[in-house]
Amino acid sequence: MIIGVLADTHGRTELVCRELKKWKLDHLLFAGDYYNDGQRIARALNTNCWAVKGNCDIPAGAGSNEEIVAILDKKFYLVHGHQFGVKQSINRLYYRAQELGVDVVVYGHTHTPHLEYTGDLWMINPGSPTRPRLNSKGSYVLIEMDTGVFKPRLISF
Repeated sequence: MIIGVLADTHGRTELVCRELKKWKLDHLLFAGDYYNDGQRIARALNTNCWAVKGNCDIPAGAGSNEEIVAILDKKFYLVHGHQFGVKQSINRLYYRAQELGVDVVVYGHTHTPHLEYTGDLWMINPGSPTRPRLNSKGSYVLIEMDTGVFKPRLISF
């Protein structure tokens, strides 16, 4: 199984769709800023999608601010991250994930990638494919997954 992980597309989906068509995604996780982009990309790729809103989305619009998603033997916490001050530190987000008892946190907001296994928790920020910051390149994450197997990797383009 292959899971695509995206965040912070900010209305620019055409390049992202072309890039992700290289893979046969089984699922897409979208961590916000432009909630509808996640839905649009998933339709173009003919895959299912879980998405959350970010700080640039309309507060009363579609979508929730956080989701817990179970895929095979892993629980994912999907959130944009601005609510936890992730531009300063991911500590609050890490502790929230511990409270929820999840295995993987998928977040965005910083526009810079972060892929780290700490303790028993994966912290994954795919960066931004369309508006990268701090000298990073456009990026996303692919997760190869099966029962007992979890291999995330950062893809830059």
